Amino acid sequence: MKRGKLISIKAKHKALSLTEGIHKTITTGDEDDLKSIREYTYGDDIRRISWIITAKEKKPHVVEREELRSQNVIIVVLLDQDMLFKNKIEKTAEIYGILAYSILYQKDKLHSYILTDSIDNYNSTRNTTETVENFINRIFNLDLKTKKIKPNLIKDISNKHKRSLLILIGDFCYPVDLILPSKKHKIAIVKVRDREEENPEKYEKYQLKSFDLKRKIPFLRKDMVKTYRENLIKIDSELRSFAFNKRIPISTIYTDEDPLIKLKVMFS
Repeated sequence: MKRGKLISIKAKHKALSLTEGIHKTITTGDEDDLKSIREYTYGDDIRRISWIITAKEKKPHVVEREELRSQNVIIVVLLDQDMLFKNKIEKTAEIYGILAYSILYQKDKLHSYILTDSIDNYNSTRNTTETVENFINRIFNLDLKTKKIKPNLIKDISNKHKRSLLILIGDFCYPVDLILPSKKHKIAIVKVRDREEENPEKYEKYQLKSFDLKRKIPFLRKDMVKTYRENLIKIDSELRSFAFNKRIPISTIYTDEDPLIKLKVMFS
C-alpha cells in the first residue's frame, strides 16, 4: 500500500506536465474555435457553407473549426514473473499512473486492464483518481511468482471496445501478435526494461533461481547468454518493424530513467 501511494503521488505530479497537449480534431461546424476559412471543394458538406462569406467573396466558402473531443483510451498492463526483476514493477506502475491521471485530467474515458495468464482486472465504470490509485495498488498486490504472460489475450480485450487508443505497457520480452488489434485501434507501445536483462553478461557462471522456486535453472554459460541476447534482439526487431510499418509509436523506458520525457515525446 505504501509503495502504491508513493507511486500514485509521484505520477499525479508528473501527469500535469503531460496534459499540455490535448487531442484535437478538425471538424466543420458552428462551435468551438475557428480554424480556417477556405473555398468550397467537391465533397464538402454543403450545410457547412458560410453564406455570408460566400456572398462577400462571390464564391462558396466553408468554415473549418477546431473541436476538442474526448477519446476512449484503453491501457493494458502486461505482467508476469519477469516483471519482478529489480524495480521493473515500480516503473511499470509509475508509467501507468502518469498516463492514467493524464487521461482523467483531459476528460478522456479510461479503461484499465491487467493482463497476466488471464485478464486479471478490468474497470471501466468509474473514471476517478481513486480508481487509478486502486489500480496501482492492484499491480503491487498481484502474486506474479507463478504467472506467465499470455499476450494473445490482447485480442480479447480489443474485441470488447469500439475504436480507441490502445496503450500497451510491458517488457515485451516475448513475441506479440498485434495484427488484429491494430486494424481496429490506434496503438501505442511502452516497453519497460532493465538494462541488465538486455545485457546479462555479468550473470555468467551464476546459477539463478526462479521466482516460484520450482524451476531449476542451470549455471549460465557464455553461449546461453549469447543465445538469449540474439532471441531478444530478434523479438525487439520484429516488434519495431511492425510498429514502423503500422505507424505505431513505441518507446523503451529503462528502470533508471524518468519516464516523463519519453512519454511526452510519444503523446505530444
